[in-house]
Amino acid sequence: MDEKIDCKGPVVLPHTRKSRSLKQLLTTVVVIALLSLQIFAFCYAFNISIIQLSNSDNAVVPQSALPRDVIARAYLSTLQTNLASNWSRKYSGSKQLAGTNLAMVNWTRDQFEEFGLKATIDQYVSYVSYPESQSLSLVKSGKPVYQATLKEDYVKGDPDTKTFVPAFLGYAGSGNVTASYVFCNYGTHEDFDILDSLGIDLKGKVAVIRYGEIFRGLKVKFAQDRGASAVVLFTDPVDDGNITEANGYKTYPDGPARNPSSIQRGSVQFLSQLPGDPTTPGYAVKPGENKSRSDPYLSTPKIPVLPVSSREIAPILTKLNGYGSKVANWTKGLIEGFDYSTGPNPNYSINVYSKQNYTYTPMNNVLAKIEGHNSHEVIIIGNHHDSWTPSAGDPHSGSAVLLELARGLGQLAKIGWKPQRTILFASWDGEEYGLLGSTEYGEYYSDLLKKNTVAYINLDLAVAGSNLHLGSSPLLYDVLKDTAALLPYSDTQSLLQHYRSVSGGGHIANLGSGSDFTVFLDHLGIPSADLGFEGDLNSAVYQYHSIFDSFTWMEKYGDPGFKYHNLMSKYVGLLVLKLSETKVLPLRTRPYSMKLQEFFDKAVSEVPEEWLQSKVFNSSCPHHKNITVSNIVDNVKLKLGKLSSKTTAFDSGANGQQYDFDHWDDLSYWQKFKLEWAVKRTNFWLKFYERFFLREEGLKGRPWFKHIVFASGRYTGYSGQQLPAMLEAVEDGERDDFVDNLVYFDKVISRLIA
Repeated sequence: MDEKIDCKGPVVLPHTRKSRSLKQLLTTVVVIALLSLQIFAFCYAFNISIIQLSNSDNAVVPQSALPRDVIARAYLSTLQTNLASNWSRKYSGSKQLAGTNLAMVNWTRDQFEEFGLKATIDQYVSYVSYPESQSLSLVKSGKPVYQATLKEDYVKGDPDTKTFVPAFLGYAGSGNVTASYVFCNYGTHEDFDILDSLGIDLKGKVAVIRYGEIFRGLKVKFAQDRGASAVVLFTDPVDDGNITEANGYKTYPDGPARNPSSIQRGSVQFLSQLPGDPTTPGYAVKPGENKSRSDPYLSTPKIPVLPVSSREIAPILTKLNGYGSKVANWTKGLIEGFDYSTGPNPNYSINVYSKQNYTYTPMNNVLAKIEGHNSHEVIIIGNHHDSWTPSAGDPHSGSAVLLELARGLGQLAKIGWKPQRTILFASWDGEEYGLLGSTEYGEYYSDLLKKNTVAYINLDLAVAGSNLHLGSSPLLYDVLKDTAALLPYSDTQSLLQHYRSVSGGGHIANLGSGSDFTVFLDHLGIPSADLGFEGDLNSAVYQYHSIFDSFTWMEKYGDPGFKYHNLMSKYVGLLVLKLSETKVLPLRTRPYSMKLQEFFDKAVSEVPEEWLQSKVFNSSCPHHKNITVSNIVDNVKLKLGKLSSKTTAFDSGANGQQYDFDHWDDLSYWQKFKLEWAVKRTNFWLKFYERFFLREEGLKGRPWFKHIVFASGRYTGYSGQQLPAMLEAVEDGERDDFVDNLVYFDKVISRLIA
């Protein structure tokens, strides 16, 4: 797409051919035999049918009638008309609570069909909770002395703030608790350890915790594990960067600072234990199916949990002043009048009341497809349509971009373009509760997805500022950057130059969890990416999961003119075209080998010296009875060095094959024949490379996570853990588990360099 390409198809040769020598004939036979054996071995390793491989859909398909750069220009031309604000206004103008807005689901399907795509609704019956009533009171001598409204302010001029979903937390337990309370900082694992060291017992008490640092559901889990009877979560403006009232900024709608009545809704599922329907771990239930269900409390709380604003938590927290302890690094905050003492205050308690209705209801995914020449290589682009509030940012900036992408590619299809690879658009339901729609889809179609899917591209919070953020599997690093180089960010910078300036030189983040890419990467081993424009410390505060995440906020502060929605639509479109239209899949293995070395060095640096010097007497390592753990580590490092060399050569070969395809007319018949077979092998290797890192039994204690390189952080949720099994074994002091996972990693690297 960034160069002019001659894209004529393979030439049909005349019947009259020059005779070949016996030597040429034997050479041909040997080459074909070797390539066939290599492909057979690869297919055997992944249980792929040779019939599937030889299927005409999976052959090297004819070139498109249009050069790639012409296709790209036609796509960008369609997006010169920016309709993102139309889609944003439509989605954010009605309630979209998971499983409840079938009218918008049907509208989304109809919109895809209007763009010329084949669209369907894909349903799964999932366990969810809906709010009935809730309250929060400060109590003294058995009587309430303060009642929080648990409501946000109506903003004149912002119609979306009139009425929306009440302030509640999905999957929170029902209950009515009156107890003394303790400030627990951010509720991290380390924060609770500090409370333990101070002798502050949470048993029977209410844990009051500020949002930030880790996923909210894990805050609740850690409190519940220590005996807390309820949890209250609040937003502290100290985490809003420089744009605060304390720094002189006005609050929304009069300025860019956070509205003090803002309440963050969300799910309190234990996301790092198990995403998806908590009653169907590893499988899905469609309407009409009668399958057994598991105990939901394995991954959801039993205790009541409520969210509250910074304004309404202040009268409660200030009653802790001077009681308990003041932890040095806990005292930075902006809750008015609060000195950040832990408490408890024996004179005050709080009443936490929450009643929720737990039920099974259909989750409605909308799927739309552009059929490609190759149905066995599929690119999926997904975003969720469910939301807690108007949610012009999360998720409907992604919803708008997804529709713009479908409109642009649909227009190409209407004028006769057919992609090389099949493109699937997904509008997921139930993401906010725990990635329900995408996870159930991934579990239901796991075998098909693992056989056919090339990459998954995630949109969610596609726009909440002006700085590009990228997270992905290392296989996608190069194509993400190459695509960014094709687009202008400003009059003086390309999008890639901008990204390098805001990301420490072009660093692409590791994926953890918290959005719909989780099932694809962590469970199925499909290369995934998560894309978006975000703010920085000096940007207007994004009003996350509150009623102020509205179309009016987006139009005024988030993305005036919707120009970053338009830029993201262009970027994702060119990315999809690169993934679809290049003959050699634009996945590259060298960045992966470099990251594996980095991750392994970090993991080993955490290992106790006595473990490294200990001898291995483990049944998982039968041939290594007389060596030390350090010997195995050194051997893995040596193999990682070999992998680095091999991936460098492999990527160079893949680039060479693409170059040859781009100069097809310059090749002889024999060169074309060899190239087609070579590309077939290269693409199979690239498509299944990520799947090498799956371990069927999964991580210890959380078997749903099957990727040995990437997983949701056990104690963080959002941020990822790299080589999680090894690191968690070190954290738990389980030397034998560490050795088992070290040996397994050794075997995987051995397969990759074989």
